[in-house]
Amino acid sequence: MSHFSQLKTNLKNRSTLQKALRQMGFVVEEATNGVEVRGFFDETIKADFKILTDTHYDIGFKLDVDGSYEIVGDWDLLPKVSGIDREAFVKKVKREYAKTSVMELAQEKGYEVELVENPETQAIEMVVTQW
Repeated sequence: MSHFSQLKTNLKNRSTLQKALRQMGFVVEEATNGVEVRGFFDETIKADFKILTDTHYDIGFKLDVDGSYEIVGDWDLLPKVSGIDREAFVKKVKREYAKTSVMELAQEKGYEVELVENPETQAIEMVVTQW
């Protein structure tokens, strides 16, 4: 019995998403024909790329018809074996993706970015300047 579920997101830029995941400390795996995301009893589901979780469960990212990535995984058991909570994970991915997007755009436009993060509140303050 499959326990895989798919979570819709509005994350559309593959390279920014992968960079954000790497900045979060994950190993990103991808292949030309996609990857197999592992779940309960070695069941798998196809995705465009995945991250490893230090367990035998993966988290995959699959391009949806609307051009955004869905997050796929065995969310029934993944939190129990990896300690990764679904809602907290999605929130962190979206936060890191947004931060990475702003940093990339600012640097592309020639701006300097000063970044201050508050670990207690999870707030990010960015000061963007150009000389």
